[in-house]
Amino acid sequence: MDSRKNILILSYFFKPFPGVGAKRTTYWFERLSEVYNTTVFTATKQTKKDEQIIYVAPEKKNSILSKIIKDEGVKWINPIKKELLKNNKEYDYIIISGGPFMHMLISKFLKKKFHSRIILDFRDPFYANPRFNTNFIKDRIKLFFQNRFLKYSDEVITVNDYCAKLISFDSINIIDNGYDDSIKTTNNKIIKKKLISIGRLDTEFNINYFNQLMSENSDYKFYYYGIDSDLFRNSNSNNLYSPIDYKSVLDEISSSEICVLFTTGLPFESTTKIFDFLAFNKKILIITQAEPQTGSLHQITKDYPNVKWAKNNLMNISQALTELHKTDTVPFDTSVYSRNNGFQKLFKLIEE
Repeated sequence: MDSRKNILILSYFFKPFPGVGAKRTTYWFERLSEVYNTTVFTATKQTKKDEQIIYVAPEKKNSILSKIIKDEGVKWINPIKKELLKNNKEYDYIIISGGPFMHMLISKFLKKKFHSRIILDFRDPFYANPRFNTNFIKDRIKLFFQNRFLKYSDEVITVNDYCAKLISFDSINIIDNGYDDSIKTTNNKIIKKKLISIGRLDTEFNINYFNQLMSENSDYKFYYYGIDSDLFRNSNSNNLYSPIDYKSVLDEISSSEICVLFTTGLPFESTTKIFDFLAFNKKILIITQAEPQTGSLHQITKDYPNVKWAKNNLMNISQALTELHKTDTVPFDTSVYSRNNGFQKLFKLIEE
């Protein structure tokens, strides 16, 4: 008889979805499966059959709630319930990851049916997220539902202190996203004055100063991998690419001298790309529209010696870039930024 614990993960995004939202729970699933009987319910259509990964399609019909709160999880609650009602398996722990978030409402049903310990994972703020076009009434509605989520949960996980303050729960655990240490990479020869940036660019960020600097300094070669290539067209660069596979992105980061991160400076922002840069002990330039060395990004990098901050203006960016180029990289143990480091916290939580 198998005495291992049974773990269920509910995650709207999961492999093979290429976005950041899938990477956290995919890593957890693969590591948890080494120790426990682990099952995933996901809304991400699967390309390969795996009995441990169950594809649960969201309902197509609209509801009144889905018109008030634009969150895919609203339409996913009933399909999950139907799937679980067919399931006689017992679960010791159930991890519900968001966003989207509204399927966290299923925690009441799960607690009643399985008497499991419920862990809610907030990858971003749900209530009072400054990125969303919101108002007082919408925030009150979200706070109401967030309190409903929390009422039937036993533990909460989130990515930084700012998010934790918005959740306000007795037992909160901070687990950063981290870089994926399960992917084997090679340390390529560094190309001097090669700059790289990856992922989405926030629509509120003014990229004009950086573009102007790149146009005026042709000795710097800027490479961008992501869906926002058009925003960098003024940088007089031909090295703008659509998203490529994660392993290839890491190879490009490895050969770059300086990694560039653009931030609007929102306090909760702790973008996953920072961990990919840290994985290779890279020189990092953070260009911010807020005050330098503030927010969650500063909390992540405050002990890291190879980072420079610049306010989003031509003089500050140019000065920080020049200083980084002239400075030697300081050796640093970056394993503290790995997904494994965060996973050990999750493992400890389940084992307690």
